[in-house]
Amino acid sequence: MDISQARVAATAVHLAPSWSTGFASGLFALLLVGARPLWKHTGHLDTAVHEGGHALMAFLFDRMFVTVWLERNQSGLTRYWGPPRGPGRLVIAAAGYTAPSLCGVGGAGLLAAGNVTAALVLAGLATVGLLLVVENGFGVLVVLVMLAFVALVGTRGSPGVQLFVACTVSWFLLFSAIRSLGILRRARRFSRSSDADMLAASTHLPAALWVAAFYLVDLYCLLVGSRLLIGG
Repeated sequence: MDISQARVAATAVHLAPSWSTGFASGLFALLLVGARPLWKHTGHLDTAVHEGGHALMAFLFDRMFVTVWLERNQSGLTRYWGPPRGPGRLVIAAAGYTAPSLCGVGGAGLLAAGNVTAALVLAGLATVGLLLVVENGFGVLVVLVMLAFVALVGTRGSPGVQLFVACTVSWFLLFSAIRSLGILRRARRFSRSSDADMLAASTHLPAALWVAAFYLVDLYCLLVGSRLLIGG
């Protein structure tokens, strides 16, 4: 590697998004979330992060035999063995609809500080961790595609491409968290088996209150993430 190549490699670690990069990547992410034909494919990322949030909290709260399913219709399921009640169960149930927005704002924070490489490495490690607990074939395929994409961008993409992709993914997660809550509200008209209903059964607080709490968290993360990606 000559000196010029070394300088380019160094910028991959210390390259924060400009206003134009943050704005353009945000528009692209909004298209990926808002356009129905695209969402039929990209929505699997939101489901994977959602179930990954459940799985991570289950692991941290010492649950056993954590397994994840990702389905073709973008539904998902995380199963684990452990105490049926207690604070751990509440945190695990609440982690799903907040995981995409928290990951999005976390990624935005890393990118605003110029840590593009760290964001990609953490994304790769999280994807590998999810791959270890996914049980069904379609879910494995989804996670492998995600892992291949992160590896391709991280090893073949220029610093500018890596930054734009990382910004787009952060925006995508922030936007998709809001869209998923809209899907949840519509789904609850026909079924009462959502995370919000599980929390309602455990806490005796209305499920609608939990949905509102999810909205507050996700909207706050969108606000903070926007400032980091555009104004950071």
